[in-house]
Amino acid sequence: MMRAEEPEIIFDKSSKDFILDMFDKKIDNEGFIVEKANEKQRVLTFELEELKAEKFGGIQKGPEIFIEDNFVSLFKLIDKE
Repeated sequence: MMRAEEPEIIFDKSSKDFILDMFDKKIDNEGFIVEKANEKQRVLTFELEELKAEKFGGIQKGPEIFIEDNFVSLFKLIDKE
C-alpha cells in the first residue's frame, strides 16, 4: 500500500532568510538552522531533531518551537496547545 505524499508548506529562499533573521537565526554551511550568536547551536524540532533549512516550515514564538514543512508538524503544534 502506497502512502500519499504529505502536502508541504513552502517558503522561497528570501522569505526563509528573512524569517530566520527576525529570530536571530541563520543557515550554516551544512544547511542546518543555527543561532546567529553561536553557530554551533542548531535549532531543534518538537522531536528534538536538528532542523535543516530545506525542511523549515515555521517558528512558534514564546519558547521558540521550530516546525518542519509539512502539515503533520503543524498539527502537532496545534495539538500541543
